[in-house]
Amino acid sequence: MVSLDKTIRPAAARPARKRRWRRWFAAALALLVAVLLFGAYGWQPAEDGRAFRSPYLAQVGSRYADTPIARFHYVQAGSGTPVILLSPGGTSVIGWKDQVDVLARDHTVYVVDLPGQGYTELKDSDFAFDLDAMVSAVGAFMDSIGVRRTALAGNSWSGGWALAFAQRHPDRVTKLALLDATGLDLRGTLMWESLKLPVVGELAVKLSTGKSTVRGLAEDMMVNKDRVTDQLVDEWWAPMTFHDNIRATYLLERRLDWAPTEKALPATKAPTLVLWGKHDTIQPVERAHRFAELLPNDQLVILDNCGHVPQLDCPEPVNRHLATFFADAR
Repeated sequence: MVSLDKTIRPAAARPARKRRWRRWFAAALALLVAVLLFGAYGWQPAEDGRAFRSPYLAQVGSRYADTPIARFHYVQAGSGTPVILLSPGGTSVIGWKDQVDVLARDHTVYVVDLPGQGYTELKDSDFAFDLDAMVSAVGAFMDSIGVRRTALAGNSWSGGWALAFAQRHPDRVTKLALLDATGLDLRGTLMWESLKLPVVGELAVKLSTGKSTVRGLAEDMMVNKDRVTDQLVDEWWAPMTFHDNIRATYLLERRLDWAPTEKALPATKAPTLVLWGKHDTIQPVERAHRFAELLPNDQLVILDNCGHVPQLDCPEPVNRHLATFFADAR
């Protein structure tokens, strides 16, 4: 009988152990889902950047323009024909720090944070963070500072916003500079495409606001790593911790539709400078050639040893080309 018990009990225990394992697995899975959902929709990282006092803004001086859409943060320098530089998507006015003084020799230069960028404060709770909304924001800012017509420049996302504005309001744009710009109906890198996924996008953006992560992001975008200084990282990082900017990042990635801008490229009237870093890992240089093929009135410049943010990565040639291009922007 003893021997018979030993052969029966393990066989009877196996289904019980399997049921317990399934219950543990289901419980662990439910806990994981709960943690992910809380992280995506309940938890907010600390806005540590609120305590940062920007040496750059202390030097150049912040200005604000109030509109129903937002309280736009911008810097201004120089006098002459207007040039508006749109802060690169995901950063702030620091993205054009090396261009302001050079362009201000001949122009009134404005560098503006659009909604969801930098230090601009969104007022419109229904702001959609799609292409229509970003284009309307450009116009609202221009109206608020009394600029009817301007030369316009953007990098990355803001290049796409500048392009869309020039296409929809050709009477308001004298010249257009696109630096490693979006605007083509093509997929982004895996990292950026992942932000389109619910839960994944929210978590990824929230977890990317640490200073070390921002440094890694900047270094990945730039060829000349020595330009990624502690001061630049601090300036880049601070507004990325703001909750409104975090939300804007994944909403923009999901809602920006570049099919209309690519379709309208052959009819784009503004003289356009397509300026591109040859070693861009986010918007490959082949896309610069695609812009050049479709735009009717453009200049194409490819910069060697330069990445996705050429105005920070290799400012000297960027400044030279922008100054020449905007010289007769009237």
